[in-house]
Amino acid sequence: LVKGNAYIDSIVSASADTTPSKDLTPLQVAQQLHAFFHQSALALKRQFGISHADARAVVAACPECARVMPIQNMGVNPRGLQSRSLWQSDVTEFAPFGVLRYIHVTVDTCSKAIWATPM
Repeated sequence: LVKGNAYIDSIVSASADTTPSKDLTPLQVAQQLHAFFHQSALALKRQFGISHADARAVVAACPECARVMPIQNMGVNPRGLQSRSLWQSDVTEFAPFGVLRYIHVTVDTCSKAIWATPM
């Protein structure tokens, strides 16, 4: 039992070493730590002071994140020029509502009026 525990401890502590080397650039450190923690591009940019393009490149190069998190283009939500001309809708889940736990939310982009109905 003691030998087994020592063996498992050596494997776990070897794989959990996330301390970056002192002679690496901030981009290389970001790549190393992203491979372990899988932070977002914005988190990498803030934590390591790298450019947004470099941070997005690190996330895009990660095979694990490519399967899970598509990189979305930064954009602007359109705004209607007059009331009731352009609407945005979404459905979300709120479990405490029980049977009617899904909520359909619609927003008028001009007036910012919100209409929410349980489903």
